[in-house]
Amino acid sequence: MKNFNINVYEEASSDLKYALNYYKKISPALARKFLTAANSSFNDLKKNPFYQIRYDNFRLKVIKGFPYVIHFIVEEKTKTVFVYGIRNSHQNPETTYFITK
Repeated sequence: MKNFNINVYEEASSDLKYALNYYKKISPALARKFLTAANSSFNDLKKNPFYQIRYDNFRLKVIKGFPYVIHFIVEEKTKTVFVYGIRNSHQNPETTYFITK
């Protein structure tokens, strides 16, 4: 089975950088652990992105060991995962918006 491609939108990339910087301020070792967990989650999505649809067409993947969730949509025809955001699960969902294309 062919792996899915991952397309990370700029907002999601910014979300990841923000979280990584947050953990770097606490501990460089913790930041490395977060980055390893995030990369593992992306690798999981490449292999099998068919998590339950949670809202609209968005699926969610938790970054194991951290309170962050990857918000994404799967395009089966092109075998692409579109990542729209990587959000702290403690954020207020009322202030979180995604623009779908």
